[in-house]
Amino acid sequence: MTRRFLITISFCLFFIFNAAYTFAQTSNNDLDLQKVLYAALDYNKSLKNNLLDIEKSEEVKKSIKHTYIPTLELGGSYAYTSGKLNLETDVFPVTIPSFTLPPLIPGIPAIELPPTGIDIPALNQNIDFKGNVWMGGLTAKWTLFTGLKAPYLSKAMEHKIEAQEQMYKLEEANLITEVASYYDKLALLEQTKRLLEIETKRLEKETIVAKKALEQGLITQHEFQKVEIAQLKLASKQLEYDGGKELLLLKLHQLTGIDVSRLSTIKVELTPRLVNDLGNSYLNRPELAALDEATKATEYQYKSEINGYLPKIQAFASHQYAGIHNGNLGDLGVNELSLYPLNSLGLGMKWELFDGLETKGKRDQIKIDLEKTRNKKEEVNDLLELNYKNCLIQFNNLTAQTKLKDKQMQTANKSLDISYKEYQNGLIHLSDFLESQAEYTSTTLDYYDTVWAQRNSALELLKATGSLQVQKL
Repeated sequence: MTRRFLITISFCLFFIFNAAYTFAQTSNNDLDLQKVLYAALDYNKSLKNNLLDIEKSEEVKKSIKHTYIPTLELGGSYAYTSGKLNLETDVFPVTIPSFTLPPLIPGIPAIELPPTGIDIPALNQNIDFKGNVWMGGLTAKWTLFTGLKAPYLSKAMEHKIEAQEQMYKLEEANLITEVASYYDKLALLEQTKRLLEIETKRLEKETIVAKKALEQGLITQHEFQKVEIAQLKLASKQLEYDGGKELLLLKLHQLTGIDVSRLSTIKVELTPRLVNDLGNSYLNRPELAALDEATKATEYQYKSEINGYLPKIQAFASHQYAGIHNGNLGDLGVNELSLYPLNSLGLGMKWELFDGLETKGKRDQIKIDLEKTRNKKEEVNDLLELNYKNCLIQFNNLTAQTKLKDKQMQTANKSLDISYKEYQNGLIHLSDFLESQAEYTSTTLDYYDTVWAQRNSALELLKATGSLQVQKL
């Protein structure tokens, strides 16, 4: 083996083992929010169709630019012809002017002939003809000037593509919001599960103590029934949790294509979401940018129609062949009569001075579309401004509420600890302790519900400013 071959093998083995190690690391990582979002963006069929629409518009733009690429045509035809040639003429008088004949023999004077008039007799006859006619050749055409129609149409397509890309960003942001909301809901259910497990263990322990107390007559049957009611409430919440998680997993699977078994391994702490970069208020929304680009596209389309009245210039060149074989014209036989090569080179101009008001009608329609787009932008601008202010207020309010709910949860936890100690020392009844436990459970669930709502409001605020991106989550 050569040294170069050994080095090549070593590099290949290195990359193979490195790729395997990287894949193993990736497969063992938890599904964080960004991974789930990227999977959803890659899996979504509507986004893929939007990209195909953009690609289609790019092809249209290319086809407009291809107007200036020369074209080459190869054509040919053959026909067998036969028919009659009708020839009918009037008598045609011909006057021969006078002329002098030079002397044929030296010494003899020249002969001068006077002018003479003769009549060519009229013709009235039919002549049969037939033959094989061939035609063929190459023709090249090159558009030099389109009256500025093509350049303006190309500009219109550029801005249309920009508008499509902005609407793609909008649909992408909507998908990010939806998936992130379900992901956070899954985290909320995970927190609920942990709380229910803690409360279930605690209640199981107290149920054993309550049974012994009931047997010894330390508590009444009515107090023991409160323990059973608390157990039923926890069981009901557990069923609600199981059903909610199953639906969420199916929805996330539908949006991302990730197996439910993998999604069920998601374990995330639910904490308030911070928003640091809000961009330039609502002015960065893709809807506004899309309408701006649509307006520019319509303006260039209007210019294209206006300049359609300018003359169009085209260069052409041709190399042709034409001929007749084995033909007859009356008694005259034609073995071959051909024109080859028949070359031509030149310029052609077309100037449409009046098109029956067709162009004017198109311009009027474009002006109407332009006015509608401008009106729509004003309407959307007002709605987006109102939406931004509403999202900002909601986010600030829910952020403040999370702090309040956190304090309430901590207070309820301390009250539960005190109540438990008092219950153990016989200072309060079992029902009082169960009430403290129910209060703590309710306050804790309320806190996480508020955190989930705050995280959703942060998503809506980021979307309202046009700054919602996977990298920021």
